[in-house]
Amino acid sequence: MDNDNGLKGLEAGVIPVCAIGASAGGLAPLQDLFNNLAPDLGLAYVVVVHLAPEQPSELASILGGFTTMPVQQVKGSTKLEPNRVYVIPPDRALSIDGNELSPAPFKEPHGKRAPIDMLLNSIASGRGDGMAVILSGTGSDGALGVRAIKEAGGIILVQDPEEAEYGMMPRGAITTGGADFIGPASRIAERIGELARGETELKRQATENADEVVPRILGLLHNRTGHDFSGYKRNTMLRRMARRLQVTRCSSLNEYLVYLRETPAETQALLQDLLISVTHFFRDPEAFDALAEQAITPLFDNVGEEGIRVWVVGCATGEEAYSIAILLLEEAERRRIRVPIQIFATDLDEAALETAREGRYPATIEANVSEGRLRRFFDKDGSVYSVKSEVRELIIFAVHDVLKDPPFMRLHLISCRNLLIYLERQMQRLACSIFHYALMPQGCLFLGSAESIDSVPELFTPVRQKERIYRPRIGTAVALPQLQRSADHLSYRYGLHEEPGLAFRGRAERDQRIGKMHLAALEEEAPPSVLVDEMRNVQHLSPRAGYFMGPPGGPFSADLSTLVRPELRMDVAMALRRALEHGESMLTAPVAVGFNGTKRRVAIHAVPVREETDTHAGPPQALVFFLDGGPIEEMPAESPTETADEEKIRRLREDLRAAEERLAASQKEQEDTIQELRIANEELQSTNEEYRSASEELETSKEELQSMNEELQTVNSELKSKLESISQAHSDLRNLAAATEIGTLFLDPQLRIRMTTPPVAGLFNVTEADAGRLLSDFTHQLRYKGLIRDAEQVLSDLTSVEREVQSDDGRWFAARLRPYRTVDNRIDGVVVTFVDITERRKALEIMRKSEERFRALTEASSDVIYQMSPDWSEMRQLSGGGFLADTPGPITNWLDKYIPAEDQPEVMAAIRDAIRTKSVFELEHRVRRSDGTVGWTFSRAVPIVRDGEISEWFGAASDETDRKMLEEQQQLLIRELNHRVRNMLAVVQSLAEQTWRTAETEEDFLERFRQRLRAYSETHSLLTRSNWEGASLEDLVREVGSTFCEEGTTVGIDGPTVMLTPDAATTLAMALHELGTNALKYGAWSQPGGHVNITWRFESEPAGGDRLHLEWGEQGGPSVSPPERRGFGSEVLKGALAYEFGGTVNLDYRPEGLLCTMDLPLDHKLFRG
Repeated sequence: MDNDNGLKGLEAGVIPVCAIGASAGGLAPLQDLFNNLAPDLGLAYVVVVHLAPEQPSELASILGGFTTMPVQQVKGSTKLEPNRVYVIPPDRALSIDGNELSPAPFKEPHGKRAPIDMLLNSIASGRGDGMAVILSGTGSDGALGVRAIKEAGGIILVQDPEEAEYGMMPRGAITTGGADFIGPASRIAERIGELARGETELKRQATENADEVVPRILGLLHNRTGHDFSGYKRNTMLRRMARRLQVTRCSSLNEYLVYLRETPAETQALLQDLLISVTHFFRDPEAFDALAEQAITPLFDNVGEEGIRVWVVGCATGEEAYSIAILLLEEAERRRIRVPIQIFATDLDEAALETAREGRYPATIEANVSEGRLRRFFDKDGSVYSVKSEVRELIIFAVHDVLKDPPFMRLHLISCRNLLIYLERQMQRLACSIFHYALMPQGCLFLGSAESIDSVPELFTPVRQKERIYRPRIGTAVALPQLQRSADHLSYRYGLHEEPGLAFRGRAERDQRIGKMHLAALEEEAPPSVLVDEMRNVQHLSPRAGYFMGPPGGPFSADLSTLVRPELRMDVAMALRRALEHGESMLTAPVAVGFNGTKRRVAIHAVPVREETDTHAGPPQALVFFLDGGPIEEMPAESPTETADEEKIRRLREDLRAAEERLAASQKEQEDTIQELRIANEELQSTNEEYRSASEELETSKEELQSMNEELQTVNSELKSKLESISQAHSDLRNLAAATEIGTLFLDPQLRIRMTTPPVAGLFNVTEADAGRLLSDFTHQLRYKGLIRDAEQVLSDLTSVEREVQSDDGRWFAARLRPYRTVDNRIDGVVVTFVDITERRKALEIMRKSEERFRALTEASSDVIYQMSPDWSEMRQLSGGGFLADTPGPITNWLDKYIPAEDQPEVMAAIRDAIRTKSVFELEHRVRRSDGTVGWTFSRAVPIVRDGEISEWFGAASDETDRKMLEEQQQLLIRELNHRVRNMLAVVQSLAEQTWRTAETEEDFLERFRQRLRAYSETHSLLTRSNWEGASLEDLVREVGSTFCEEGTTVGIDGPTVMLTPDAATTLAMALHELGTNALKYGAWSQPGGHVNITWRFESEPAGGDRLHLEWGEQGGPSVSPPERRGFGSEVLKGALAYEFGGTVNLDYRPEGLLCTMDLPLDHKLFRG
């Protein structure tokens, strides 16, 4: 089951396609279409027309002159690109798979090809929804493809047949009922632009509040049509509703719900979109071949007296039902037998059923029906194929809800293709359980290619899994499932009690609802019942009454006595006669009725009922109850010693029952005869009525002549009345002119004054007595030298002229010159009006200055100033202040332009909260700066509220990037100090512990500890000078030499430049300090003339890699010998250096002095690049 809230659409990276089909007369609308089509909508356009197969086509070059988009003829497999036009080549069909457009040779002969249908079908099956445009053309190509696109949730736009040079193709597309827009080609181009720009937003809006609004829409639909779509898959409904949002131009589901309430016609449009009435003959030919082999052939092997009964569920326009009928007739002809065949074809779409009953289909069915079958089962009438009567007579088409209405029974085959895929899993289980109940044990269930019986594996077993043919499992019996029934139950489930205009109002309506609930409970718990009218036709079935139904073969009849099982027909007819004709109740004796191999006792109880109104009683009706007395125990076999009297009694009973059946048949014939006589009598009465009408018409003619004389008298009165009206209108006009204070001049074609209004006297030196004089004869107080010239231009161009002119006293006037039109739309002069706009000009000047000050303030500010729409969907203006890129005009992609993707959810959440509470928006967040980097800003926007609603937002944002960087640097510095202090304390603690262990006395400890702290401090100072990036080995050695080398002793230093890491410098400094301390106390620096030579060099190893080789050599000191125990210096030399850097240290106590060699790897721990 689909539980997500999304809408199925095109996969990521798939280019949306607009397929355009045209034929004869199609070039002109193609020109109009592409002339008015925006070139940047992101669509790929595929144009398919009917071309001569042997002639080259110049259509691509012709269309190239109508548009700036690239136009190309498809030569081979082509990858679609947006904003590009692709044209079909001659003698090739086009199909689309993903983004791949491929030409292929036609399989059909010339004259039977339908390239538009082929393209549209490939779009519908391979990509989902799309856009299809049908323009001028002959024939019906495109009709089947339009239905497929409609089924996939696409949009259909059709040229107005009255505008098209050839309207057959547009009419064929419109006849399918799938057209979403009908109009001229130029308007189709505008509609494509609207749809392309709004598709993504509409799909998003179609999911907003869906959980709340969709049930209310479905409830309103059920209330108006009686159809329940609550069990349909959520995503299917959302896709269909998204289509309706596009077609009706509603911006959200809530708005669409209001539109649906106020527009009853939209109910049918939504119903048609939800009812997927799309099919064609022998859909999936391999599946129909398997059906003929695995289901229909075995049916004829075991056919009984009642023949073959088939139910086609969701038959749409009938192609599938006729396909199965053709297979049955072919098998019967092959066996040369006559078998009663009855096919019940049902659907919810009444319009589709009307098409099915007519059995008339366009010539495009030639693509799916073989020539032999067309000759055998169809009659051709021009471009239309009609199903022959021998096929149509096998099928009864009826409106039927498979989930609500009782099913047909004792069926040999049920075909339900491509219906279950639109139902939720629970409804799929219900439908499959109904099918299992209605099928005979050896019957078959035929499903669509995308469907299966996974929801009820315990009820069916596959016959051909690939072709979706199943058979009921043997030994599995289920009762008729509980069907949907109560309108009030549905209303409650849909939430109609919350729906304004649909909720129950007042106590009377609450009582009515309780009464309905009571009746529904009675129908559930009472014995199964049927309500019939005075003609015995069924009016209403209780939920379990279908258990006792068994319609016979032949034409369908609603007469209850023919619908019930054969064993009950006589008793039902007798009980109905008593109840309807005599007004008496009747309870029949129980009879044995067979139900799926078992027999049960059933009695009939008929009760007369009559609908009572305030003024009269309605026609007689009857309520028939089916009283189930339980199963009948099997009787033991008759004894072979049965007496002759018992045999005679049994035969007499059989004769009596046969006589009663004949009597019933005779009575039925008599009733039919009486009915025919009634009809004849009504026809005679109708003829008599026609004669009476003719007499009345003659009398009427006489009265009309008399009335003509009266009309002539009336005309005179009307003329007098009109003169009075004209006089009144003249007075009204003069009062209007005086009240409006608008100066007006009425001029004739020679610019003579015809009439003036009083305010003109203040501008022109004219009076009413100056009528008939030329306007140029008068002076005026306006700085308007071009008045006469503008008046002449109005007369010559028949256009209006507007000026703003100033009078001599400083006032401003809006002068408007318009042609004077008479009531018969004839130009007969010029009307000149002068409106005083002095105050408006002052207000505009004040506003202009205010805007200039505001603009100067904005430009001078270093902050960002911006203006947003009420819902923040559009940034109307932004002044970046050098921080952000300016936006002079409205844009809708401001979020992606200015806000990094990872910060957008936080920003939108704050915006939604501010909109909801109508409060100030405040947030510190990151932005993309004008130089492309990411910075920080603090943004604050204030809503402008008018009449309780937000009309726009004004905001400002400051650059907080430097402050944020300083804060980050401060935090980094604090963390670094923390780290270094902890490391320093750890080293000091380690020095103290090591010194304490090797010290002989407390004074010795303090002395050594101070020296080592001083050495550590000197190293720390050296590193501090280099900003703790490291230290030079030479500087380190010189620092040690200057510390320990006293007067009279020397030190030699030699080696290449080596930069040590801070950790390496600290450890090596401690080691050198220990060597220097030892040399000062016991070695070369302990007596005059002593010398220490410190050298280092790089050495390469054969295995690869460089090493640092350092030597400390002492000369001129006392003789040295190895110590008895290792002290702190030895620990530092051999422990720390070896442990931390993976090096080796060797101490050679030679007679001339100590030689210490260190061999260390030059890696990242020691060496700093």
